Amino acid sequence: MIIRTTRKDEINTLQKLSDEFLVDNQKYDPDLNMCWAQSDTGKEYLKSILNNPKAICLLAEENGVAIGYIAAAPKDFGYRSSKYIEIEYMSVSPKHRCKGIGSKLITECLKIAKKNGFQKAYVNSYVNNLKAVKFYE
Repeated sequence: MIIRTTRKDEINTLQKLSDEFLVDNQKYDPDLNMCWAQSDTGKEYLKSILNNPKAICLLAEENGVAIGYIAAAPKDFGYRSSKYIEIEYMSVSPKHRCKGIGSKLITECLKIAKKNGFQKAYVNSYVNNLKAVKFYE
């Protein structure tokens, strides 16, 4: 398994992984727009991450197949003095979970963020998604 920077031409790959995330998370949030990743809005969001020089978007691959990604971008709280990066999106394909891929994505993302001058990271999760809450702790 390798982790690498996502290329700008890999929006379709990110859309597919985002679709898996949405399907998995609709049990925590019935208000999710299940078509978001394939919508113009979803595509524009993904493009904005890939085109933002301060954002971080990493792809996990196994044997040339994308199995997960993480997207993070600067977060300006205004009322905090530290420089924050927000982990906006992270998804690992269901059949590849619990193998350390998410941890490796987070570790690599935070390493790059630190190198780029970010001092703290911000992430949120559905409170009733106990696996995610435990993972991020």
